[in-house]
Amino acid sequence: MRCTIAGNGVKVFGRAVHALSRIGEDIWLDPLQKGLAVRSVNSAQSAYACFLFSPLFFQHYTANLDQGRESKGSVLPIFRSVATLERSVCKCEISINVSDSRVKFQFNCRHGITKTHNLGYQECEALQAVFPTHLCPNILKAQPKLLSDIVMHFPTSQEEITLSVSPLRFKLKSYYEEENGK
Repeated sequence: MRCTIAGNGVKVFGRAVHALSRIGEDIWLDPLQKGLAVRSVNSAQSAYACFLFSPLFFQHYTANLDQGRESKGSVLPIFRSVATLERSVCKCEISINVSDSRVKFQFNCRHGITKTHNLGYQECEALQAVFPTHLCPNILKAQPKLLSDIVMHFPTSQEEITLSVSPLRFKLKSYYEEENGK
């Protein structure tokens, strides 16, 4: 797999990595014909998230049917400062080399500077959520800005937020447990 992300897209891709790192420790990179699927699942396998980047998102996209698995500890530091990447990166090239089990993230920055990160990956089965769609009658669609405006009212130290959706209502709530004299 080989793909190239333009400078503006690096910020979007970086934010997707940050969002997935909140779900689980591992990040799956699944090159597909319909785009690059970047997925994560939590350790209890009760939460799953997937971002599918269409081939149109990339300047260049070539997919093989190889799949890689990356750990959060490896990928997240690369995209740690999304604002800095946005200002300095002209393009990002991502490639998976099957022969040496490596994923290469190469940032072409201003002034001819190139930053390369070679990370190992582990071959694995494709990560896909399996659930009966007929038991999920509700669909939640929203602009990312709206969701970030809603979530900003919760403290950053909040570990968990409950999302409840019904045909007439969307509710986010937190649970706070007081310590009993400890």
